[in-house]
Amino acid sequence: MPSRRNLPWDNHRGELMGRMEERLKKAIADTAKTTKKVVKKISDNPKNSKYISPHRHCVICHTPIPLDADPAHCGDQPCSEKHARQEKSRKRLNLMLYLFPAIAIMLFLFPFLTGS
Repeated sequence: MPSRRNLPWDNHRGELMGRMEERLKKAIADTAKTTKKVVKKISDNPKNSKYISPHRHCVICHTPIPLDADPAHCGDQPCSEKHARQEKSRKRLNLMLYLFPAIAIMLFLFPFLTGS
């Protein structure tokens, strides 16, 4: 009986994987080459027309805003309202994450502390 390593279909599988790997490597190289041609270089010079100043994006609508904007939204009415709702919800969740385990621990320890 032939050993597991010498079965004929194993060699075929190895050749097939080799060809697939070669095709994949070629496709990756072609994609990288095409991308380099298509992508325009962003300039570091502020006087250049392709220059993009440092910025961040509104957390609601993703429009560019200045780096020093705090809170991180653009200031439009819908964005301000949505940001306020999200902040209120975040604070409520934060409170629940600390308060409910504390109450559970107190209820567990109460019988031991009262001595009954």
